[in-house]
Amino acid sequence: MVAKLALLGILAIALAIRLYSVAFGLPALNDPDELTFELGAIKMLSGPTLNPGWFGHPATTTMYVLAALTIAIFGLGHLFGRFPTIEAFADALYADPSWVLLPGRVAMVVFAVATIYLAYRLTLELFDRNTALAAAALLAINPVHVTWSQIIRSDMMACFFMLLGMLAALRILRHDRWRDYVLAALWLGAAMATKWPYALTALAVIGAVVARGVAHPAERLRGLIRLALCGVLALVFLFLISPYLLLDHQTALRNMHGEAQIHHLGATGGTPWKNAWWYLTGPLATGLGSLGLAFAGWGLTIMVRRREAAAVVLPVVIGFALVLCVQNLVWERWVLSLMPLLAIAAAVAFRDIVGRTARLPRPLARGAIAVVGLALLVPPALRAQADTRSRLDDTRQFASRWAEAHVAPGSTVLLEHFAFDLLPRPWRFLFPFGSVGCIDARATLGGKIQLSTVQSGRGTRTNIDYGTVAADKRESCAADYAILTQADRYAAESRAFPVEAAAYRELIARGTLVATFRPEPGNVGGPVVQIVKFSR
Repeated sequence: MVAKLALLGILAIALAIRLYSVAFGLPALNDPDELTFELGAIKMLSGPTLNPGWFGHPATTTMYVLAALTIAIFGLGHLFGRFPTIEAFADALYADPSWVLLPGRVAMVVFAVATIYLAYRLTLELFDRNTALAAAALLAINPVHVTWSQIIRSDMMACFFMLLGMLAALRILRHDRWRDYVLAALWLGAAMATKWPYALTALAVIGAVVARGVAHPAERLRGLIRLALCGVLALVFLFLISPYLLLDHQTALRNMHGEAQIHHLGATGGTPWKNAWWYLTGPLATGLGSLGLAFAGWGLTIMVRRREAAAVVLPVVIGFALVLCVQNLVWERWVLSLMPLLAIAAAVAFRDIVGRTARLPRPLARGAIAVVGLALLVPPALRAQADTRSRLDDTRQFASRWAEAHVAPGSTVLLEHFAFDLLPRPWRFLFPFGSVGCIDARATLGGKIQLSTVQSGRGTRTNIDYGTVAADKRESCAADYAILTQADRYAAESRAFPVEAAAYRELIARGTLVATFRPEPGNVGGPVVQIVKFSR
């Protein structure tokens, strides 16, 4: 009973931490990719069709969840008279996307808390209840996990399906039942339909079959046959969940090719060793804390000696670690696949310490356990708190407040971020749109912009901003004010992006820099925002 209450307490705290700042930035979008997922959901509803029109991750399951939420929101709004028609609902969405973004973010929070529970379940199956509670607690306050659980992306749902697949793999190792192979195939198919790299969940199934074959030589052939059938069935589930991967395969291939980038502003990687160091000293140390990361390494060495953990957990950890290190790009969110598994490993190491203190006098042992536990939990919890403050106080919202106080009615304002919070203002808004040049943002939103329009304007560009506007189209960006969120980033990487950096230098030189807002670690988040005034 005490353990159940402890688990409920951990999950409740995890939920509260994530819901507290889940509305950050709204109605503005501080993460522009959220719009991609929402537009995919809207495309399905406006069809109606099951084709989201984008398969980069492929994120099909994510868009299905968002589409279902959008239907529910319209239904409730229609029932209470807020949205008398579908057209009225669409007008509301394009004026204030919070109507769908906030529920979508809450859905991601729910999946995030579910991953904490599944990490608890997997640890409980492999070790014991106290270790499972420690793993859940470490993941609950993990600042990287907290941050990305509040953003509409496919990563958190992919983690959810990965952990379900690993639990099914563990049951295969123990019981070798056909139904567990079917469940493993289902969760593997769902993981792939959510995010391609999570096909590595298959390593847990392979590890389980190999380990069982070693322990039961007479079952090896049957296990290999079932493993092959499981792989085929996983592909069947993938295409049942996301049929338009086949039916619209040209779009799918084009989107996947677009995701295979060599360099990206702020995320270009290096050699495998450099990438490994970046992840170790960056998001992994941030998420687990330095002590927690050391404990995770210790826990992995303990897992090597535990047959079930070595078969189911270690192959997935090694697989994701290798894939992350050999990529051209490095992203903080990519370590989300490792966070539940490393939390388990750190908890295993902590439990090992608890066992070693048994030889000490009880008061001393309890004190030592408390000190180590606090040393594991407090640093990431404080970092999560600081990151929350930063999300709630963002440079882009500071820039919006400055503009509201200083920009005259009738002005033309060039924006680089989705500043829906400024739409009520009596200004004309321009937005950079790649090969098209700068477009009238208000008119475009009034025309109910579609995902296909965004993709065509973006082309092969990794970013949509003033720096990537075609040179012969930059005159279309003439404005009274420019609120620039990317200029400083390009300036910092001018050797890699010389054309884009030069475009910003020329733009800023033509005007007067009237305001600059900079992030402050632990207090203010976002990019450096520069506001430039032009004389026209």
